[in-house]
Amino acid sequence: MLEKIKKHKKLMIAIVVIVIIAIVIGILVHRMRQSASEITQVDSGIQAFTLQKQDMSSSVSTSGTVESSNVTEVTTEVSSAIKELNVSLGDHVEKGQVLCTFDDEQIRQQIADLEKQNSAAKKASDSTKQKAQRAVETAQAQANAKAAAVAVAQNDYQTIQNLLGSSDQSAEEKASALAQAQANLQSAQSEYDAAQSAVASAQEALEDAAGTTADTGSSDLTKLYQQLNNLTVVAEQSGVITQLNVSKGSIPTNGSLMRIEDDSSLMVNVNIKEKDILKLAQGQKASITSDAIGSDQVFSGTVDKVVNFASKNAGSDGSSSSSGGYSATITLEPGTPLLLGMSVNVEIMLNEEGEQLAVPYDSIATDDDGNSYVFVGKEGKDGKYKIKKVIVTTGISNDYYTAVSSDELKEGDSIINYPYDVSEGESYDLYFPEKQTDLGMSDDGAVTTFSTSN
Repeated sequence: MLEKIKKHKKLMIAIVVIVIIAIVIGILVHRMRQSASEITQVDSGIQAFTLQKQDMSSSVSTSGTVESSNVTEVTTEVSSAIKELNVSLGDHVEKGQVLCTFDDEQIRQQIADLEKQNSAAKKASDSTKQKAQRAVETAQAQANAKAAAVAVAQNDYQTIQNLLGSSDQSAEEKASALAQAQANLQSAQSEYDAAQSAVASAQEALEDAAGTTADTGSSDLTKLYQQLNNLTVVAEQSGVITQLNVSKGSIPTNGSLMRIEDDSSLMVNVNIKEKDILKLAQGQKASITSDAIGSDQVFSGTVDKVVNFASKNAGSDGSSSSSGGYSATITLEPGTPLLLGMSVNVEIMLNEEGEQLAVPYDSIATDDDGNSYVFVGKEGKDGKYKIKKVIVTTGISNDYYTAVSSDELKEGDSIINYPYDVSEGESYDLYFPEKQTDLGMSDDGAVTTFSTSN
């Protein structure tokens, strides 16, 4: 008996489950048919939309990092160790503030050593020049003596030549005396020429001595004195120390000490897509936000420079590759609380037309006279919409909308999406996609249908 009761209960439960499933399926099928019917009703009308104002402003969005527009590299020619370093990385400094000082002991020792070397070199140079000068004077004296000897020999030769006619000597004796006088003259002349060459050589040696030793060590000594006058390094501008290449006691290896970036003069370098670069121009306004501060805070900037070319690098094989794309520089207004190195989002305003009455560009047609027009539907008592042609003046366009103006248009008018689907003066059923809800499942599992109510 107990077994029969159990079987009976199981059968009843199964029947109840089957009935519930059948009821649910029936409800779902009914609602789906109802939805399909309503969709068919929607598709049987003419598509339209409600005229309203649209924001016709356009912009280019990009991102970048906050930088300084005024950067100073602090360098030095001093090759001594740093005695005092008064700043640390990240410090804010003022123009004229002492950044560091160098130890002068090593430089002064170098100066003393070089001056000692220069003094010894000068003494040696002076001695060499004095010797050369004496050699010139000696050679000149010898040349003068030889010149006198030439004059004597010349006079003797002339005298003998004049006395040849009145002398009682024989012809042979006269010829011998004249030949001897001529030989003496030639010998004196040769010795004089040799003395003149010795003078020239001595003068050249004097000039070489003077020229070789005149600038010994003077340029090195000048550099050391300049370093001695530049032992104290001061800031040439106010700003933040963003790079520090030295420490106390170190000697600069390449002359670079630190970098100062003016944090009161900020800018953002941004990359620009190729399709947008021709839209940018100097002077355009920009809005800057940062997640670090909060995207609700918007800061102002201005396009300062547009780099409208992509630079190329030449390879060793003659090929070229792009080293950078298009870019722009945005200057920020003074007082902006953004910090150097912050990542920011930038929106560059191409135009600021603001809100205007606008329609999708597909809803504008052109008549035979070249006038632009739209079709407006005026709802009648029967619920249908009578079509009226309205001439419009078109304005700025964006990717979807075109601004229109007409005394016959106002917000809330029903505009036909595709004007070539209707005729002026005719009446049609309209449906408005912006007033429809998507077909889908609601939170409770029921099917949601399109609504065609206005």
